[in-house]
Amino acid sequence: ETQGVVTSETIQRAFCLTEEGFTNFASELWSTRPQMATVGSCCLVGVICQQTLFVANLGDSRVVLGKKVGNTGGIAAIQLSTEHNANLEAIRHELEDLHPNDSQIAVLKRGVW
Repeated sequence: ETQGVVTSETIQRAFCLTEEGFTNFASELWSTRPQMATVGSCCLVGVICQQTLFVANLGDSRVVLGKKVGNTGGIAAIQLSTEHNANLEAIRHELEDLHPNDSQIAVLKRGVW
């Protein structure tokens, strides 16, 4: 921020602060709503710096930009990211590598990972 530059550390810090906030939230609700600790994770970060949009995502969410289509009044959706979840084979391998002792880390149920 102070130098007007977005770095990978800036975006990583945004993810970490989001995770910390969720962890604190789940901890506060633990006694009344313990299921909060078992939900999946999604995070989207968008930063505009010097007229450049930087995006990062984790989980089932996608970053989509709406862009005006000429003078028609219409809006086109432009996908800026892909989902980061077990539906993608590369992500399943990543999960399996990160959790080698958990045979249930990526399970196909009713056609959905």
